[in-house]
Amino acid sequence: MAWYSILTNLCARIFVVLILFSVLCRTGIIRETINTLHEKVRSKVKLVLFFSFFGGLDLFCGTLLPTVVINNHSTYVISAGLIGGPAAGVATACIISLVSVALIKPAFVMPVVLTVGEGFIAGMLSKWLQKQNYNFVHAAAIAYALTSINLAFMTVLPPDLLPSPFTLEDAIFPLLFCVTAGTGSFIGLLEDYYNQQEKFEGISAKIALKITNSTLSFLQNGLDKKSASETVDIIIKDSETFDFVAITSMDEILGFTSYRTEAPFVTFLKNDFAKLFKSDFSIPTEKLDVIRACLTVPLYDDKRKFGYLCAGHIMDNRVSPMEETLINGIGTMISTQLAFHNIKEKADLLQQAEIKALQSQINPHFLFNALSTISYYCTQQPQTAKTLINDLANYYRKNLADADTMITIREELQHIGAYIHLEQARFRERLQVDYELNTENSFMLPALILQPLVENAIKHGLYPKISGGKITIRIDEKPSYFRITVIDDGMGIAREKLATILDDSVPKKSIGLSNVNKRLNTLYGSKNRLRISSRINKGTLVSMRIPIQEVISTQ
Repeated sequence: MAWYSILTNLCARIFVVLILFSVLCRTGIIRETINTLHEKVRSKVKLVLFFSFFGGLDLFCGTLLPTVVINNHSTYVISAGLIGGPAAGVATACIISLVSVALIKPAFVMPVVLTVGEGFIAGMLSKWLQKQNYNFVHAAAIAYALTSINLAFMTVLPPDLLPSPFTLEDAIFPLLFCVTAGTGSFIGLLEDYYNQQEKFEGISAKIALKITNSTLSFLQNGLDKKSASETVDIIIKDSETFDFVAITSMDEILGFTSYRTEAPFVTFLKNDFAKLFKSDFSIPTEKLDVIRACLTVPLYDDKRKFGYLCAGHIMDNRVSPMEETLINGIGTMISTQLAFHNIKEKADLLQQAEIKALQSQINPHFLFNALSTISYYCTQQPQTAKTLINDLANYYRKNLADADTMITIREELQHIGAYIHLEQARFRERLQVDYELNTENSFMLPALILQPLVENAIKHGLYPKISGGKITIRIDEKPSYFRITVIDDGMGIAREKLATILDDSVPKKSIGLSNVNKRLNTLYGSKNRLRISSRINKGTLVSMRIPIQEVISTQ
């Protein structure tokens, strides 16, 4: 049977290449090529050269047989396109077509065009196949469809293209079977590689997460010799794969441990690692006494390189993909902890400095005026004086709140109420305050975030105005945030001053609004900063947004 002879010949040729590809998928060169395929042009070139070489070799083997024009070149072209994209598919098709023209006489233009078309169409479908996680069934279906179209066009070629006794009918089934099965097998091997990689990454992530959880208490306060020593002990114990683990700064070795504790051996091991560290890990391991393989991952403290996490073997001169993934994962988590500690430390210092600056602004004139007002009421209205004393105590108690305090909006309004009662006792009908609370929910916000806005409105907006005025405090609930607005009908702010009122680089006597704006930026991001609009002799509107995180209760 002619078709059986063609089928066995094509299967034997593709089977050898599939075995080789399966073996190469376990080597570092192919792993690096596959992992960087969509990032580096060099990796796509390697892919094209691989499939072009074996496609050309298949063509050459075919010329030595009676079925000279029947070969597996479509398998390599379609596979290259599905894996590497349109450029890889077309490039592979062009190279194989040039080889075909050189080896097969007479040459025909149509097979060349069809081959390039196969590579291009397969490449256009590569992203779709990638989203399907390189499913071999989908790849086989694509190969079957493209080969069917190719064979349909081949019917217009001269009937004597194949030497007797072979006909095109004899080649249809072998070609459909081999191209479909071959392409599906290539993609299946790639799918298996990615599944293995995901399995390694999953195991590595689980171990790394366990190690991170165990070292969290050590690293939350930064990395020093004590925390580094405790961390490397946990890594070598929980990973159960490395012979030694070390953490260094840029200047010294902070922590080092090994699974063996014999004094002579540990001495050799430490000496070897000291040599590696002094050479900036550039010295070949062949020149060391006991270390045969070493993985090195840089550690970053925010954006600054802090040091290295190192791990390796004393007997095995290679590291497995899972070990490489594991040590990279642990290094990333340690760097994240260091960056988090650094950012948290800076944020705490900034917030404390801002709160202290705000607290230092407590106006002695306000205290003097409040005490004078209370003194007046002591003789005229003792009960009112008692209430005002309580308001003054509550006001200063809230003003001296801890820098990290988060309070409810109800507590902030109570604080503002104490301040307003003291001012109204002094200015009476000249100061009017309205509350427009368009929400039934309570929420958390930083202490002293709203009070400076009210104080600024009274002090700079209404006091200079002979007739006084009114302040409106409005809270609106939106789908993703609460908007707090303080409106006064006072003197307003000049345009020149309004342009610089939140600018820290411009010296100013009062830092209340600037301080609030910086705290909002730090806590909630720039889109939630203060917004101020004002018109001379018409008044001022200041608003802020507090993102909805958790509605805590009903007011």
